[in-house]
Amino acid sequence: MITLEELILAWLKAKVDLYYSTNPPLMDMADYEDGLLDNIGHLLQRINGEDQEWITAPEFLGTWTLAPKAITFPKEPKKQKVSATQETTLIFAAPDAEWASRTGNGEQPTAEFRLMAHCSIDFHVFSALWMMLVGHHFDKKLGDNVYGSRLRRNGNGDINRMALGSFKPYLKPFRDWRDGAIKAMRSALSDKKDVIALAADVSSFYHRLNPGFMLDAGFHQKAGATLNEDETRLNRLFITALQAWAKNTPLQKGLPVGLPASAVVANAALIELDQFIDRQVVPLYYGRYVDDILLVMHNTSKFTTSKDFWNWVINRDGGKDLLELENGSIVFKPSYLTDDDSDIAFKNTKNKLFVLSGGPGRALVNAISEQINQRASEWRALPDLPDNPGTIATDLLKATNHAGEQADNLRKADALTLHRAGFALNLRDYEAFERDLPPDAWQAHRHAFFEAVIDHLLTPVKFFELAQYLPRIARMATACVDFKHLGKILKQLQELGETIHDQCIHQIKASRCPETEVKQDLHRWQNSLANILAESILSVLPPRLSATAKKDWQNEVDSHWHRLVEAGALTAKYAKPLSELQKLHACLFSHDLAHIPLRFSGLPKEMLSQRGIPARKKLINANWRADDARGIGDAIETLAGWFKPKLANGIPPGLYFATRPFSLNELFLITPQPFNRAWQPNLGKVICALRGFEPSEYKMPHWDKQQGTLQIPDGEPKASQTIAVSSWETRETSFVAAVMHQPDPDSRRRYQRLNRLINELIAQPDHTGYLILPELAMPPRWFMRIAGKLNGRRISLITGVEYLHASKKRVHNQIWASLTHDGLGFPSLMLYRQDKQTPALHEEQELFRLAGASLKPAMPWKWQSPPIIRHGNFHFALLNCSELTNIRYRAELRGKVDALFVPEWNSDTDTFNALVESAALDIHAYIIQCNNRQYGDSRIRAPYKDRWKRDLLRVKGGNHDYCITGQIDVQALREFQSSHRSPGDPFKPVPDGFNDAMDHNRRVLPEGNPD
Repeated sequence: MITLEELILAWLKAKVDLYYSTNPPLMDMADYEDGLLDNIGHLLQRINGEDQEWITAPEFLGTWTLAPKAITFPKEPKKQKVSATQETTLIFAAPDAEWASRTGNGEQPTAEFRLMAHCSIDFHVFSALWMMLVGHHFDKKLGDNVYGSRLRRNGNGDINRMALGSFKPYLKPFRDWRDGAIKAMRSALSDKKDVIALAADVSSFYHRLNPGFMLDAGFHQKAGATLNEDETRLNRLFITALQAWAKNTPLQKGLPVGLPASAVVANAALIELDQFIDRQVVPLYYGRYVDDILLVMHNTSKFTTSKDFWNWVINRDGGKDLLELENGSIVFKPSYLTDDDSDIAFKNTKNKLFVLSGGPGRALVNAISEQINQRASEWRALPDLPDNPGTIATDLLKATNHAGEQADNLRKADALTLHRAGFALNLRDYEAFERDLPPDAWQAHRHAFFEAVIDHLLTPVKFFELAQYLPRIARMATACVDFKHLGKILKQLQELGETIHDQCIHQIKASRCPETEVKQDLHRWQNSLANILAESILSVLPPRLSATAKKDWQNEVDSHWHRLVEAGALTAKYAKPLSELQKLHACLFSHDLAHIPLRFSGLPKEMLSQRGIPARKKLINANWRADDARGIGDAIETLAGWFKPKLANGIPPGLYFATRPFSLNELFLITPQPFNRAWQPNLGKVICALRGFEPSEYKMPHWDKQQGTLQIPDGEPKASQTIAVSSWETRETSFVAAVMHQPDPDSRRRYQRLNRLINELIAQPDHTGYLILPELAMPPRWFMRIAGKLNGRRISLITGVEYLHASKKRVHNQIWASLTHDGLGFPSLMLYRQDKQTPALHEEQELFRLAGASLKPAMPWKWQSPPIIRHGNFHFALLNCSELTNIRYRAELRGKVDALFVPEWNSDTDTFNALVESAALDIHAYIIQCNNRQYGDSRIRAPYKDRWKRDLLRVKGGNHDYCITGQIDVQALREFQSSHRSPGDPFKPVPDGFNDAMDHNRRVLPEGNPD
């Protein structure tokens, strides 16, 4: 018998799986969650009941829709040689002109669509339940060489029922699958072995696989999966539902593309192929990503053709029972698939066989690897837009020839091409600008991008290639209140749909349906597209709009919105005025289904823009408690209590069932006592409720009261640390804007400069551990994105942030440190914030002159001494500019730290030069000073005996922002300081009284003296 708790957990997984699918039905999910207990209860009764007719009912199964795949023109006959008097070839720069010319000449293009599932929410919940209770048995029997669509498991290898979603994140498994083959090829070629490598995939795999094999007892035996009576019943119900859904589609078979559990079934279908290759082929490497196969083996048989290779594979023991060479394709036909109508074939046109040896083989592998690294580097980098908006279209489009090469002269130019990968990178950059900058700061760039999209993407051929990006473009236009361009996009899209309907032949991939029947079903695609766009707009519709923006919506978008509602067959509640649509956005936000995550409403306001976040009083309250079934109500209520100010209407449903819950780092920001060991069990319970695991409190960052340090676990001790010291300029205009709490007029250029600085650093191969920026270096809302990007290279960030404004005209001047953390078993980071305790004299005057403000610390120091941080085994402290002049602070740090970081905005470089030189000797530590580039003198100072060694690096001036790395030898410093009497070198002797003040945790065994 299925329990209510199991179905509630299935909803949690189904919600996350659906949200991260290509086009989630957002409003259907919100409606379902509004009546969650009733909906789940009704489904529970049907599952546990004896009547099984419901499993094949259309209202349970849902329906199907179409998604664009490609538009192709008939192949042109081979051109005959023409005389000079005949017409020359026409090259069109505008895609619509080329389309009109070709269709006007009688060519009729073919529009091919993919068949996609549009299942009911009940079916999705049932699907998640099946994966959690049955599908995991089959998934567990798959080998480690199967990488894609694997279910989440805990440390014991059991299915993790509390984890977010059903599947492991796709990116790391994909990289491991891809990189494993390259590593195997490179290793074999380095050993001077000949290599053969296969890349193959199944044609229309999901559409041609009948799931009936999952009921076959013989298959269960081969898969090694044993089901009990209840699991067998649930499995039969689910497979029956899959087959019933397929019978209602034009294909009459196949798996629902878009139902997450289909991936588990598809993975299981190839389990005998995995076993055969592993046991009989015994390759150097075999990896499968669902139906994509990579295989590497020694070419001892000197294969020169694909046919020879496949014949060799088929002739292995048991190969003829599994594989068959048919019309150049390899058909997979295990016993459990021979009795149904499955057609699993590796088509010859999609298979690639690489014969590699010697230098040319190594060159090919290195070239592929270099392309992978280059693309990975592009995706790792922070966004960067051109300085001139006029070059936007040029950057998106390239003149190419028919071979795809970029044209370097007019004779070689055959087309203007919009490449998928390049476009995806550009769109990602624009989305980052939308999140981090006010719309007015980059309006010209954004509008140029929208115009390029309208001219080049919203054309039939390119739209079919890049349709997946349209919802994101519509969201960006809506979020930035570019309603005029949103209206243009919707109008162009309407015309595009009419063109495809009237001028194309229509086909469904893997289907033999006549064109007339496909055309009758074309409304499914148009309805789906309308729904996707409408919900994309709703998910990001700003909750607060100016009178001008409301007028623009009415004039430019309103008519298109009503057409979308009508075309998408949406219910009448969406055909409403703008103010009512904003309430629907608040509904999606409350369910954590909007573009901006619900958790953002609980984070400190200074950390992110408030543009798309509804007011607390607009949020919808859940009409149930999660502990009614899931048992996490107390933990979620604890989390809700950390929101400041308090939630007005109770707890939103999206907090109980989050699609994008708080990370550990974010929880440390809102927890009342984040580093208090006595408080951390509460934090652990909240993490378990949100993410399905409870961290060990002994591995969590915490204050050690006995040692007086903040302990942050981070890997093995390091003998040295590499520090990147920036030469970064924050301009006076930015300072004034920050003091007066106004938008920075230089925000776009400043954002671009900072991103370029970070990109240069992460591209360096010297394993930097820390980056320091000056005082007041960046707005706090940029910090988390940059810290996260640096964390990808395991770089900690220490920087001053702009003034944080509090009540009564008080401001805080803080240093924020994002410190890498691995105590939870995976790479993460932790944010530490430290207040400047008193203002500098000139700072105090300027704050009062400009804004009548005064500087007060949000978190005063206990015992009036600088906090000491133990990051891994590296001890350091932070002082903010003028705090370095406080001799008491420096005295408190003597013997306690390996290094002192000092972000500054200081024009008196002569005075600070003396202070830094003195501090390096009296604290006897490395002093890392980072000043505003306007004044310079950023450096790493060390207490070396030789004068020429003392400045490890020192920079000043220049027209551009940059950073320089230097290495500090922490181990050598500690060895020197751990002797009762200082050795002769390499450092200056420790000052009087140092031995009594030295922290015993910093002591190490000094080197012996053989002399």
